Amino acid sequence: MGSCVELAERLHVAADGNIVPGCYDLRILRHRSTAILARCCRGSPTVFAGILIEIARLPMFDTVRHVPLHVVEWRAADAQAAIDDIVADALAQFDQARFWPAHPQDDGARDGETSIYFGAAGVIWALDYLSRAGATRHAYDFVPVLDRLIDANRRQFAKLDYHAHGSLLFGDLGTLLVAMRLRPDAATADAIHERARANNTLPIRELMWGLPGSMLACVFMSEMTSETRWRELYVKQAARLLDELADTELGPLWTQDLYGSHQQWLGPVHGYAGNMVPLIRGWAWLGDDQQARVAEAVPRTLMANAVQSAHGAQWHPVAGRTGEPRLWQHCHGAPGMVTTFADAPFGTPELEALLVAGGEFTWHAGPLTKGSNLCHGTGGNGYAFLKLHRRTRDERWLPRARAFAMTAIEQCREARRQYGRGRYSLWTGDIGLAVYLWDCMTGEPRFPGVDVF
Repeated sequence: MGSCVELAERLHVAADGNIVPGCYDLRILRHRSTAILARCCRGSPTVFAGILIEIARLPMFDTVRHVPLHVVEWRAADAQAAIDDIVADALAQFDQARFWPAHPQDDGARDGETSIYFGAAGVIWALDYLSRAGATRHAYDFVPVLDRLIDANRRQFAKLDYHAHGSLLFGDLGTLLVAMRLRPDAATADAIHERARANNTLPIRELMWGLPGSMLACVFMSEMTSETRWRELYVKQAARLLDELADTELGPLWTQDLYGSHQQWLGPVHGYAGNMVPLIRGWAWLGDDQQARVAEAVPRTLMANAVQSAHGAQWHPVAGRTGEPRLWQHCHGAPGMVTTFADAPFGTPELEALLVAGGEFTWHAGPLTKGSNLCHGTGGNGYAFLKLHRRTRDERWLPRARAFAMTAIEQCREARRQYGRGRYSLWTGDIGLAVYLWDCMTGEPRFPGVDVF
């Protein structure tokens, strides 16, 4: 087939504006963004409207990647019991020398991983957080192992490609933040500042590896210490981040230099949304012009890259990508986009409609086959509903979050039966689910390591 323009010109449009099917493949057109379709059909508004009507009738879900909801009534007592089980299991399996074993589902992970993302630092932070929040009666003093944790992480991180960066999710920037939370002292704060400052002149990367993560660390450290140096460093890094935000046909975007390629990723871990996270979290530290730029850019980029259907709105992992979108999870797709931008301290009618449409898409797609976890599982997707409940005050969203929670509990238990053990990881494992369950109980969403530390 030819270009979108050629496809549009081949459509037969009836007098009432409806498209007569038969000579084209709507599945191809559907995966063009709304902005691209509008440009392709700019000579014929009737054709454009007809295309959207027909596209809206098509199913979008890859059923292999999703499972049905477990029809189980929400009970706070069941959620609390699941939290207690997860915490007790994590504490029982903790080894002071080797930390926790890796899980078979965490490809490439080895026993004794130390990172925030899927290692000991993330699990220790979550166990401490749940105790501080009053979510569990279990407690453990991890302070004696912190120095060993930091040393082990530095050895592991030194073997990775981006070891020069201050990495929030994989490097010692994250493990030092855990140490600061559990055992605050000036030396640890200085070490965090040094690691965060290292990102000033390195490629931006994204939230996981680079400058957006160090900006978020500055926000956390300011909350913990009230020192002015964190705002000063944040302001310098925010200026650089926004300087590299470039206007494109698909809205203002960053091009990530990541894993040997240069692409305009969109999601909240590797892409556009992830770069916006620290700008939203540190909103009060931005200048008026910077705030205006972010507030203008976000609705425009989200609109330009949204893929619409009768079930709601979805986003590809990479801007401008065609083909069938297959990822509907926190790190790539509608759930993470909603979770990120539902916290935006600004809004337009278009942005509000897109966020709701993204939530509807996440609901209709259903829980994920990848399990109960945050990054690419049912718990992470559920945060989109919790964030929409807080933003819109629409009562439909909290029951949906809790329905996902009950399904995630069963998924966690099924995985334990299958593998004979738990999964000890914040972003990909059981303890992240425990944090999500607590947020479902309180109705106050705080995505771990992003909204709270």
